[in-house]
Amino acid sequence: MADANSFDALIERFISERLTPDELPLFFRFLEEEDFQRRYAGRIDMDLIEETWLGWSNGQQADRLYNNILQAGNIPVRDKAIAGSENIHTIKRTRWTRYAAAALLLLAGLAVYRYGTKNHITQIAHVTPPPSPVMQDVLPGQNKAILILGDKSVVPLDSLANGATVLQGGMKIVKEAGGKIDYVPAQGPGQDGVIPRNTVRTPRGGQYQLVLSDGTRVWLNAASSITYPARFTDSDRTVSISGEAYFEVAKNTGSPFFVKIDNSDSKVEVLGTHFNINAYEDESAIKTTLLEGKVKVSGGNASVILKPGQQSSGTRVNDKVDVTQVMSWKNGVFTFEGKTIQQVLRELARWYDLTIVYGKEIPDIKLRGEMGMNLNLSQVLKGLAAMEVICRLEPGKKLLVFP
Repeated sequence: MADANSFDALIERFISERLTPDELPLFFRFLEEEDFQRRYAGRIDMDLIEETWLGWSNGQQADRLYNNILQAGNIPVRDKAIAGSENIHTIKRTRWTRYAAAALLLLAGLAVYRYGTKNHITQIAHVTPPPSPVMQDVLPGQNKAILILGDKSVVPLDSLANGATVLQGGMKIVKEAGGKIDYVPAQGPGQDGVIPRNTVRTPRGGQYQLVLSDGTRVWLNAASSITYPARFTDSDRTVSISGEAYFEVAKNTGSPFFVKIDNSDSKVEVLGTHFNINAYEDESAIKTTLLEGKVKVSGGNASVILKPGQQSSGTRVNDKVDVTQVMSWKNGVFTFEGKTIQQVLRELARWYDLTIVYGKEIPDIKLRGEMGMNLNLSQVLKGLAAMEVICRLEPGKKLLVFP
């Protein structure tokens, strides 16, 4: 039996009317196979939803297409159609053949069209609609962030020249190559008085890294932020984050390092360690994963102490965590192993700045494999299609999903 890639290629050639005379019988023979029917149904679903984005209502769309399909394939109507409609929509004649094949699936009992068929439209105006806008590929995220200084002024870090400096709270903020800023002591006045707090914030489709005044290194994932004092004192090393961040904390036994999670009562206490915190608001829980050292995670009235290789979800500890998978984002890799479709698509949405739209109920399945985060979205979508997750990019960076 052919594999999924062969099915998809055959379906695409049929829809674009490029099948050879030898391939056409093969196509209709495959229509009897359940896997082929499912993949073809998903492809037809995408065409239906695509037209919905152009402004058609689901009910009108389904009523009209249902009858067009039957007419195009010379297939008897099983239910008597009600003729007439105040709004007769148009369909391109050259697209009838693709919908005729969908009708064969309907007659076989496959529910390709799930919308109601209250008023079947029997009159068709053969007018060619304007061409759909050409979709551009989406580039991967990059080193991109803004720095918000204590006086609320904003510095776009990705457009700041390498080597440029900004003075703040007795520290010199240096923009370095490779997408990083470094806080180093400044010469001259400015060491006394109120220490301003700075914020580095990444957008969707951006990552960044920085070195704090004590030497602590921080990596920010997409759609994340960290707020911190421009200069730490001996008695206070406290920062707050949102989104996801990885820390390599500089050791200072006399000054614990604290990480607070925005919009929660969660807090991580550190004494020289490497750890990752995932605190995205659209994820199910705040997860802290320890790679090296020791951390204490608190939330509400409970707290837990993590050992290397452990992960807390809230204050519940998981001993069986794949640290490599947790850290894949920092290493430039999407790891799909064991993740649900929804989990994977949330990551893609943040990295490519997408809005995810599900075309139908999403099955509860786990994915496998990995991809580089340096790929264009079109390349990622081909990889997902190989895992039977079919997607289409629409205007406005909407990603329609049909597993």
